[in-house]
Amino acid sequence: MEQHGEQHMHELVDALVRAGSRFTPRPGGWSREPFWPTKADQVCHLESPIDFAVARAVPGQPEELAFDEDSDTISCRLCWMTITGAAHRPERAWDRWG
Repeated sequence: MEQHGEQHMHELVDALVRAGSRFTPRPGGWSREPFWPTKADQVCHLESPIDFAVARAVPGQPEELAFDEDSDTISCRLCWMTITGAAHRPERAWDRWG
């Protein structure tokens, strides 16, 4: 299996930014890196919905990427990184309770 590290996720963000997206910087404003750690993984929040046509057109992406248009996310099982678009809203248990 080809080793990808994290570079493929940075390439996706770069392609999306070149296509007009902007990412939300890390809270606190001390870093302009697109990805920042959470309790579960590293995440990059975009200020607009993900342009999946642009993302899928980036060459050399590993098959372990999950392009989920319904939840507006791109996740990688290799490096535990996620890109979320503005339409992303994680399901919360209390949302199901009405």
